[in-house]
Amino acid sequence: MNAMIDIKITDLNQQGQGLGRIDGQVVFVDGAIPGDQVRLQQLVARGTYAIGQLDQILEPSPDRISPFCPLADRCGGCALQPMRYGAQLEHKRQQVVQLLARIGRVPDAESKVTATLGMDHPYHYRCKIQFPVRGTFDNPQIGFFARRSHAVVDGSTCDVGHPVGDLVRSCVRDYIQQYRVRPYDEDRHQGSLRHVVVRVARRTGQVLVVLVSRTKQLPATAELARQLSDALAKLPPQPDDFSPDLPADKRLYTLGSLVLNHQPAKTNVIMGPGQTILAGGSFIEEDLLGMRFQISPHSFFQVNPAQAEVLYNQAIALAQLDPDDLALDLYCGTGTIALALAQKAGSVIGVESVAPAIADAKINASRNGYANVRFEVAQAEDWLGDFIATSPVLPTVAVIDPPRRGCDRSLLEALRHVPLKRLVYVSCNPATLARDVQILAPDYQVRQVVPVDMFPWTDSIECVCLLDRI
Repeated sequence: MNAMIDIKITDLNQQGQGLGRIDGQVVFVDGAIPGDQVRLQQLVARGTYAIGQLDQILEPSPDRISPFCPLADRCGGCALQPMRYGAQLEHKRQQVVQLLARIGRVPDAESKVTATLGMDHPYHYRCKIQFPVRGTFDNPQIGFFARRSHAVVDGSTCDVGHPVGDLVRSCVRDYIQQYRVRPYDEDRHQGSLRHVVVRVARRTGQVLVVLVSRTKQLPATAELARQLSDALAKLPPQPDDFSPDLPADKRLYTLGSLVLNHQPAKTNVIMGPGQTILAGGSFIEEDLLGMRFQISPHSFFQVNPAQAEVLYNQAIALAQLDPDDLALDLYCGTGTIALALAQKAGSVIGVESVAPAIADAKINASRNGYANVRFEVAQAEDWLGDFIATSPVLPTVAVIDPPRRGCDRSLLEALRHVPLKRLVYVSCNPATLARDVQILAPDYQVRQVVPVDMFPWTDSIECVCLLDRI
């Protein structure tokens, strides 16, 4: 359908696209927000819905603002840039309410979901940045993927990423051009440098840079390490970075680790299993919740540490721990929540299926002096049944923090038969949260849900959900 069509945008879908209707059919529109009256120049049917191509905004929404990024209409990173930040927070809350009511069948969901906890300054919050590298050695493209594409949108700055990311991007661009390093050609599976992954530890100033290459070697990496170190030392301290106890002359960004990761496979998986340390150590260190954690190239660590503390503090508060509680942290990753639980519970067990994550968790527990927590490498759904059948002491509180796909159904069924006082569900996908609380509903009821905005200007929503045993 190529005729111009005018529609009113009434909502957003879970990908941040504007949602309207034409003769009852749902239409999704990139770049539109609720309240916009828009004109579409093309409409492509996709079964039960259609995709509309925005021609112009006839009447802007009261919540519409000018995007702060000049690449906002092309980059796939921040779909909600045209929307006032306060409106984003309320939209995310309403999305959680609707999903809990529709999928989770939660009675009176509106009253159980609090206001979304946002950021006072929702910029430069991302402390992990992944740059795909494409193009040629004389014209490298280092940026982010376009929406629903592997075309790289090149740029020099990103206002949601930590400024260290832009500095590293600039240094790597110069390095590629100077030493004629071939960027990766995804179609032909040729070239070398595929991605640059940057992690910044805000409290310590340590920086981890991973060069992901199709080949096992890259030229002149010692010179790149020197250039990165020199550039980092000249970067002024950013707001809220570094421990307040650190003297001003010690607040310097340093290259804690430069790693070459070998990814020879033709795959969308960014990093491969093999790696070589080119400079510094094998990890960097970061402070969170009053504890120190080590971050290695494959470690999971929250992208937005400031909001991670908000999220975890909510989880701990809702758990209402006593010194005699045995608490479980299922899908525990590197043990961040488990160690926070250990500050108040009598004992804690963390369970995670990824062995390297458990190795990090044990190191983190040891270095922070927690002897009342132990970690197990296992599938949570398999481990829980065996533990309940054999342990003389049963858990009283559990925290679950599953991936986006949510919990395995067998784990939820096992939890229904554990005499927990409280269950705290930390979710990065409210749709699977809603599905899972419906499965738990015969034995647990939703008491409170707190949305936390971990990723301002994007469609992502994190939640902490408290369930009480009925």
